[in-house]
Amino acid sequence: MATDNAVTSEGSAVVQSLEETRELASRLLPLMRKAGSVSLEGPLGAGKTHLVKAVASLLGVTEPVSSPTFTLLHSYSSGAYPLHHSDWYRLESEGEVLGLGLEEYLGEGVLLIEWGDKFPSLLPKDTLRIRITPQHDESRQIQWTLKP
Repeated sequence: MATDNAVTSEGSAVVQSLEETRELASRLLPLMRKAGSVSLEGPLGAGKTHLVKAVASLLGVTEPVSSPTFTLLHSYSSGAYPLHHSDWYRLESEGEVLGLGLEEYLGEGVLLIEWGDKFPSLLPKDTLRIRITPQHDESRQIQWTLKP
């Protein structure tokens, strides 16, 4: 993984494997907890759900973790810290997002939102935005920004 150990509010790394993705997730976890909400952005197949699975594993979640593409929200409470996982891919309007009642989960663990960039105006103020971009060599460029 091409990055140093310090994780600041803005940065990037290239990961070559699921193991490196997990290592980066471990380093980003304090930033995720600080933000409370995380928008995972990138094209289909970029690795958003793999990053969620890495975070869940790091938190000790024992339930199977999958993308909530059709259920829209999964909550996991078996880990050391509550984890909520939403997917906005299929949503077509801001009203549908608001209907999820995600504000109930803010301040209670970490809320990971796949496809949060579809409705950026609805993301909570201090959302950590993570963009995953597949590269031609099968690696992933992962960029993050936390702006209060």
